[in-house]
Amino acid sequence: MERSDVRSLYRLAALLACAYALPFAIGGWYGAVHANERWLGYLATVVISGVLQGGVYAMFAVGLTLIFGVMRIINAAHGEMVMMGAYLTWVCFFRLGLDPLLALVLTLPVAFLFGVALQKVVLHAVVGQPELTGLLVTFGLGLVIVYVTELIFTTDFRTIPYAPGTVRLTRTIAVGQSKVISFVIAVAISAGVYLFLKLSRLGKAIRATALNAEVAMVCGIPVRRVYLITTGLAAALAVAGGALVSIQFGFNPETGTVYTLQAFTIIILGGRGHYVGALIGGVMLAVLEGLVSLLVPNGTAMVELAAYTLMIFVLLIRPGGLMGVKDA
Repeated sequence: MERSDVRSLYRLAALLACAYALPFAIGGWYGAVHANERWLGYLATVVISGVLQGGVYAMFAVGLTLIFGVMRIINAAHGEMVMMGAYLTWVCFFRLGLDPLLALVLTLPVAFLFGVALQKVVLHAVVGQPELTGLLVTFGLGLVIVYVTELIFTTDFRTIPYAPGTVRLTRTIAVGQSKVISFVIAVAISAGVYLFLKLSRLGKAIRATALNAEVAMVCGIPVRRVYLITTGLAAALAVAGGALVSIQFGFNPETGTVYTLQAFTIIILGGRGHYVGALIGGVMLAVLEGLVSLLVPNGTAMVELAAYTLMIFVLLIRPGGLMGVKDA
C-alpha cells in the first residue's frame, strides 16, 4: 500500500470517528445524553437495531456493487428495484394471501427474469461505454419504474403488518421481531451469494469477468451470459431487500430514491466493486442513522442529511472508500 493511500485511510478513519462522535456531542449539548441504565438501554437497542438493519442494507447494496464490479455500470435505478420488491411483496400478501417471506419463492425468480430482460433490452447497449452513459440510462429507467408504479398503485403509502412484537434481550434492551427476521434472511441470502461467487464455476466466471472481460472472453467464458446472470442476480437481491424492508417500514413509489442513495452511500463507504466492503458499509451507515435519530433533535428528519454528508466527505477524503475501488 502506497504512503498516500495509507494517509487517506487514516484521514477516513478520523472522519468516521468524528461522524460517530458528533451525534453524542450534539445530544450532550441539548441534554439528550444521560448516564443511567434506561438511557444506556436505549443506546444499546439503537446500535443493535442498526447492525440488524445494516445487514439488510448491505444485501441490496451488494446488487449495485455487483453490476458495477462486473460491467462498470452505475445503476441509478437500483433503489426503484428495491421499491418494486416491496410492492411485489405487498401484492403477494394482500392479493394472494402469501406470507411475505414465503413470497420470496415467487418474487425472486420474477426479479431475476426482469434483470435478464433489462440486461438484454437496455444495459447491453451501455456496457463498455463511459460510466455517465449508464448512469443517465438507468436514471431514466428508474423514473419509468416510479411513474408506472404510481399509475398502478397511486402515491399512497402502504404497509405490511408482519411480526409486530419484540425480542427482549435484557431488561432494558429489546428489538423488533421484524428486524431480527429480516437480518437472519438477509445474512442467509448474502452468505449464499458469497459462496456462489466463491465456490461455483459460474461464480468464478463472474469474478473473472469482473477482473478483465476481454481476457475472460479469450479463456472461453461466455461474457454475455455472465452479464445476464449478474444483472438478474442484482435485481433479485434488490427485490429481496424490498421484501425485507417492506415488513419494517411504510413505502410508496418515491421511496426508491432513498434506497438508491443509501446503496450509493454504502458502496462509496465500503469501496466500489467490493462485496465485503458493501457489508461493512451497510452496517456502518445503519448504525450512524440510528445514533442520529436517537441523539440529535428532530433526528429522524436529519438521518438522510447525515448519510449524504458522510458520502460527500468520504468522496473528498478517500474516493475509494475503506476497501478501495476494485480495478477491472
